Amino acid sequence: MRQHRKQGKSIFQFIFAAMLIVLGIEVALLIGTLYFGNVGMQMNRNAIDILKKQVENRQNYLQNTLEETQNISSLAGTINTAVENQTAVENISVEELVNNEDRSTELLETVSDSLINVMRHRSVNGIFVILNTDDLDEREIDSFMPCVYIRDQDPTTTASERNYDLLLERSPVKLVKSLGISTDRGWMPAIKYKGYGKNGIVYPVFQTAYKDSEKLNVSDYGHWTPVSYTLEGDDRPVIAYSIPLILSDGTVYGVVGVEMMTSYIQELIPYEELQNSGTGTYLLAETADTLSDSEISVNVINPSSRSNRWLSVPDEEIKMTRTEKNIYEAEIWKENYIASVYPLTLYNKNAPFSDEQWLLVGIVQDKNLYAFTNHVMLLVKLTIFATLLFGLLSSFIVSRRLAKPVASLSDEVEAAQQNQGSIPNLSETGIRELDKFSTAITGLSREVLNTSTKFLRIMEMASVEIGGYELRFDTGSVFYTENFFSILGIPLSAESPMNIEKFREILKEYTEKNLYKTESGSTKLYCIRIPEKGVRYVRMEVKNENWVQIGLVEDVTVPMRERLRIEHERDYDTLTGLYNRRAFKRKSEAIFGRRKKIRHAAFIMMDLDNLKYTNDTFGHDWGDEYIRQAGMCLEEGTPKGTLCAHISGDEFNILFYGYESQNAIREEISKLQREISSRIIRLPDGQEFHLSISGGIAWYPEDSNSLGVMRKHADFAMYQVKQTDKGRIAEFDQKAYEEKYRDSQIRKEFHRFVKEELVTYYFQPIISAKTGKIEAYEALMRANLPILKRPDVVMKIAREEGALREIERMTMFRATEAFADLREKKRIKGDALLFINSIASQHMAAKDEIEFNNRYAELQKQIVIEITEEESIDYHALETKKNAPGFEGAFALDDYGSGYSNEKSLLDLAPKYIKVDLSIIRDIDTDPDKQQIVENIVAYAHKRDMKIVAEGLETPEEIQKVLELEVDLLQGFYLAHPEPVPGNINEDALKIIAAFYK
Repeated sequence: MRQHRKQGKSIFQFIFAAMLIVLGIEVALLIGTLYFGNVGMQMNRNAIDILKKQVENRQNYLQNTLEETQNISSLAGTINTAVENQTAVENISVEELVNNEDRSTELLETVSDSLINVMRHRSVNGIFVILNTDDLDEREIDSFMPCVYIRDQDPTTTASERNYDLLLERSPVKLVKSLGISTDRGWMPAIKYKGYGKNGIVYPVFQTAYKDSEKLNVSDYGHWTPVSYTLEGDDRPVIAYSIPLILSDGTVYGVVGVEMMTSYIQELIPYEELQNSGTGTYLLAETADTLSDSEISVNVINPSSRSNRWLSVPDEEIKMTRTEKNIYEAEIWKENYIASVYPLTLYNKNAPFSDEQWLLVGIVQDKNLYAFTNHVMLLVKLTIFATLLFGLLSSFIVSRRLAKPVASLSDEVEAAQQNQGSIPNLSETGIRELDKFSTAITGLSREVLNTSTKFLRIMEMASVEIGGYELRFDTGSVFYTENFFSILGIPLSAESPMNIEKFREILKEYTEKNLYKTESGSTKLYCIRIPEKGVRYVRMEVKNENWVQIGLVEDVTVPMRERLRIEHERDYDTLTGLYNRRAFKRKSEAIFGRRKKIRHAAFIMMDLDNLKYTNDTFGHDWGDEYIRQAGMCLEEGTPKGTLCAHISGDEFNILFYGYESQNAIREEISKLQREISSRIIRLPDGQEFHLSISGGIAWYPEDSNSLGVMRKHADFAMYQVKQTDKGRIAEFDQKAYEEKYRDSQIRKEFHRFVKEELVTYYFQPIISAKTGKIEAYEALMRANLPILKRPDVVMKIAREEGALREIERMTMFRATEAFADLREKKRIKGDALLFINSIASQHMAAKDEIEFNNRYAELQKQIVIEITEEESIDYHALETKKNAPGFEGAFALDDYGSGYSNEKSLLDLAPKYIKVDLSIIRDIDTDPDKQQIVENIVAYAHKRDMKIVAEGLETPEEIQKVLELEVDLLQGFYLAHPEPVPGNINEDALKIIAAFYK
């Protein structure tokens, strides 16, 4: 307990720890809110959503601008009209017009005003018409083509009325003079053909239309240059959209298009709105992949940022990885970027260039996209750290301020304890509650001192020997009464020097040596053997209160001896000295409550053989001696720890437990059997005979884990011995038990079957062998019980139990009742006969016959009583049945050929019907001997006006044969199965009968 004091906390530690816990909870709640609330992830999510929305809005704006720019189909129509008019007036071909400088210049001059007008109404930097009728795959590079190319460097400013704000990039000299528009520094009179493949402004559009035999709408051939280009003599990169010029006859004679400077496009997609500190940009890009792919490669057409890094990107391919819809990740210049990608729909679905997917990409470096999130999370972490630091400091200061007066008061109390003879005088702390507490301590100390003095005087005057002790772990003091050690029988005086450690060590050794039992958690009972004084019982009760342990000892020898005497009389058999029934049950159940200690066990139930003979022959005194000798034999013949009990009269129980195996127990049982067989009892007449005991063994856990079940199994094994060969101890036989149990269950069900009449009847049709019509039904018994189902088992048990008459009555009443119910419901043929199986040796009682006639008088003439040959005929019973009140029916001899003397039964009964047993009918179509038997009985019956029933017919061949043998009635599964409600006759069987007589 002194160690317990060292482990205790000061009030400063307690307050400081409590405040730290509160601080920890606050910080944990804050961190948990941030962590489980996914604040950082949600803020990042918001940043991505803002990026997506910005790019989506800009994509919608750019999409509308580009679609407006592409709308030059009407301009192409105007040019076509001019061409057709000029060729018609001059009576020339398109080729002659295009390839003649004067004529082509005239055409270009005609359409120039339309070109300028369209350019003024579009957000474009330039517009051009290029004439050509040759296959471009065969045209020489750098060859000149007639062209007019007009440029407006700032389409956002107000247009000049005289076109002073326009410049001619390409046009014939004559057109320069007529238009009055200045030429640019790189002006040429015509445009050189550069090829450029799909990246050019002429080749992809013109050549696709030129080679296409189907001739789509001109707008379907429209194409944007996927890379920027510059005109020769000029350094301003542009992208262009162009469509072919196609006459109504399909002649392709050039292209018309518009251009947009990359600097102008940058103004349409300002990267500053992405709010990315200048590290991100918009990218106008093109890809051959689909946006649903996990990875895409994009070629940049034009970046919005004017920084040198981004201006170099169009020369590179950027690979992007899809993370969600419209969001991709990319690594550029070894830095991670987040991109929001939206498609620009520039071409129709089935247009020649529909596989070129243009994109608007808003791309931002991830650290800049998530910069606000990172800044906020950093501030939160700093706030948490500052809160924790300030909380620690505040907790320390507050704890010190609160603990100081309490610590001072504690020091004064401790100092007062050193002088136990005086009352402590404690100073004021200035804290109201503590000052009240110190005043209470002073008053309580005074009361305790007075009370202790009184208590010691009372103990000295008490008649009961009581002692006690008190240990104070806060001061280390020990107090005990003068008689404390003498009560415990410890040879120590009250003057012996003592400290807490030594005192507790004495009690520990005393407990280990003398503990009798623990009555409760704090109360122990000791048994001490004192020389020359005998046994002493001492009870010690210990209580702990804070830093004080108090013990009270009492000499309880007298009440304990009385209690032990009563318990012995309660638990032990007075005749044998063994446990009685109650004690054996309690102790064996306690053992089975600690199953791990049982391991292997054997429960043995024993009965003394010949006890009744001994009592009857020599008197009950010698019978008691016989029982006493048996008890001594069991006690001496079993190892220590074995549970032996005399249950009652001649019954004993033994429980072996705690063994490693069955064989170890079998060895002990063999020793016990040898002890029993060697025990000789001498009777009053001088005779000597050996002790004889029959017993049964049940094993744990092999036979059962339940004590109750083991007792039942052992009892079964014992009675198996007593019914066969007494004087043995046999092990439980599971198979024999199950057979006995099943037989017992069946008999229980049989008695319930008879008592509650749990029977139903199935009806099997009997038909005429000549017409196939139903002549009768046989009622067949069915039992409705889980185990007892078969009629033959019912009859067997009925014979054994002497209940055949009950079965006879049940059959007559219930079968007729079921038949009458079906007849009333018109579910059977109403005038058909009812064959009821009757027991040859039984008949109903007279009152039952009267009751039967009262109920079923109108059915009496339809009843045919079948007498089975399984029972020998009782002629008294037969006459009783014939003379039953109201009986007008007939008799049938059932199962002819299977029972007792057939011919004698036939002569005695003189039946109306003879039912040939199925053992004769089975396979009769292939067995001549069976055919001869049936032929003979048919001849005999027909001479005496009897009818033959062939029962058990299961094949068409059997039916064919019995028809040939001239039987009268047919019955069997092939015709119809027995059913609660009989069904129709098998059509195949009826066909056989009809065919036979036909």
